[in-house]
Amino acid sequence: MLQLIRDKTTGWIASAIMALLIIPFAFWGINYYFTSGGDIVVASVNGDQIIMAKFQRTLSNFRQQIRSMPGFNIQEGDEEALKKLTLDKLVENELLNQTTIDAGLRVSDEVVKGTIKNIEVFKGEGGFNREFYRQSISRLGLEPAIYEEQLRLDMMSEQLQSAIIESDFVSKQSAEFAARLYHQKRDLRYTIIPVDKFKDTIEISDAEVETFYKENSKFYIKPELVKIAYIDLKTAMLADRVEVKEEDLRDFYETHKSSYDTAEQRKINELRIKTEKDASAEVVAAARAKAEGLLKEARSGKTFVDIANLQAADKDPSFSMQEFGFVGKGLLPEPVDKAVFALEPGAVSEILQSEEGFHIIELKEIKGGVMNTFEIVRENVEKDYRLKQAEKIFYDLADELATLAYENPDTLEVAAEETGLPLQESEMFGRKGTGEGLTADPKVITASFVEDVLVNGHNSEVVEISDNEVVVLRVLEHIPESILPLAEVRDKVLEDLRFMRGSELAQKTGKEVLGDLLAGKSFDAVTAAQDIAWLDADGVARTDVSVNRAILRTAFRLGRPQGNTPLYGGVALGTGDYAVLAVIAVHDPEPGSIKEVDINNIQNRMQAIRTAISWQEYLADIKNRADIKRFEDRI
Repeated sequence: MLQLIRDKTTGWIASAIMALLIIPFAFWGINYYFTSGGDIVVASVNGDQIIMAKFQRTLSNFRQQIRSMPGFNIQEGDEEALKKLTLDKLVENELLNQTTIDAGLRVSDEVVKGTIKNIEVFKGEGGFNREFYRQSISRLGLEPAIYEEQLRLDMMSEQLQSAIIESDFVSKQSAEFAARLYHQKRDLRYTIIPVDKFKDTIEISDAEVETFYKENSKFYIKPELVKIAYIDLKTAMLADRVEVKEEDLRDFYETHKSSYDTAEQRKINELRIKTEKDASAEVVAAARAKAEGLLKEARSGKTFVDIANLQAADKDPSFSMQEFGFVGKGLLPEPVDKAVFALEPGAVSEILQSEEGFHIIELKEIKGGVMNTFEIVRENVEKDYRLKQAEKIFYDLADELATLAYENPDTLEVAAEETGLPLQESEMFGRKGTGEGLTADPKVITASFVEDVLVNGHNSEVVEISDNEVVVLRVLEHIPESILPLAEVRDKVLEDLRFMRGSELAQKTGKEVLGDLLAGKSFDAVTAAQDIAWLDADGVARTDVSVNRAILRTAFRLGRPQGNTPLYGGVALGTGDYAVLAVIAVHDPEPGSIKEVDINNIQNRMQAIRTAISWQEYLADIKNRADIKRFEDRI
């Protein structure tokens, strides 16, 4: 069995490790063998200690990783949960390491080295690059031996997980049964008791408003806001600083000439007399005669547009005039294509015949081909040259900006003056940011609410928005979160209180309706008593979009009606309304009607769910049997 598990490190698990390896290290800080006898212990697992230094490194990496995720911000109050999650993960990792070692699992040096060599971030143009490897792991504060040992432990944990989850199996019969349930359809009858039926008639006293406001004041919050000053550095804004010399542009053009080479293209106008392929000789002759008349007009000095305007009065469907953009060789009918690429700019062709009819062509402009000269593309060359040189300035200036902001932590004015970059100010914004602009960027939002920036008033670290843009910022104004006074939110409190009371009345009425049905009253009798209307929905599936999702879920949780007696249920809706429903009939899919691919998909989903549950149950079991001590008061 153990050999089978060892063999798994060469299959899909090894591939998964190669793809995801860097992520867990960034999360959890993998200095597994850093120990110090005098360090504070934050937890122990079967006597093996987890020290404060490791916890702090892991927490810092975890925090940084979350902040780098688009749309994720660490809110005030999240820190305690983050610390607990970090400690839990460290305990779990330590326990798994012990379990894999005790189980006798092994990963050879050759497998570890092979895995490292296949990680993309460690590869250069010629494959695995040892220097890239050393630089990458050194940025994590690691030595190769420590990194490789933690990788070995992680691969052993993967072996263990594979052994656990592959012991579970979902049979084809189970999947087929689940597929039949999934494709089952039901006939429903339902009514919705709306909250609006009650809330506008509810009387609310001032005392009730005040009591509700006091009990629910956390829902009437004025969000925390900040206003920042910032320096935004982009590569594009430095292009004007680049000094341009003609010889430098020509050298740049020659070096990148292939980027500016394009195949020859020609811009044309066309007059056409259309003929069908099976047109008679008389029709073709008439079309040619008309084309000759058009050519005569074109040669007399009339423009193609003038000729088209004159022809418009005749409303001849065979005539057309078209202004083409630039076209390359081979796109036009062969005789036309050949003539177009033989004309000089401004020239008008003879009459050309193709399967489509008769053509007269005017060549307007040529680009590409022999026209690919420095002079023609100089404007684009200069633009590209400026951007390329601006990149060099950008990196130097970004370093200077970072240094100045760090050395002068209480102001950005020095950095702005020294770099010549504008110091800008934002409008007020909260932790959710704004809809657009720099203050909509999650990285900027996160940096604005970092404790050192928000509380201590220091400049932020340089925030990398993209490869070509960085920002450094400081908070100018901070308005803490506060509870809005009742006077400002009275109307909202009154609305919320009416909604709550109305929802309670809707639910009370709905349960009365449900009780009457369960007591044996007919739909008609209940309708007359409660002034409600019923809706019928026949043959609905679990994925039906015409019926409210909560009603559907409730309907498919109910059993199968026996005989002509419906099954009844009720459910509160997210809108505050209450729904009462009846399952009238159940329709199972016909035997053989479910596709094999659908059964396989359901089997795969069931397998994924079952294996996830098995793994969590296994983790829970080894945790229960382990001697785990957490000293949360020390973190």
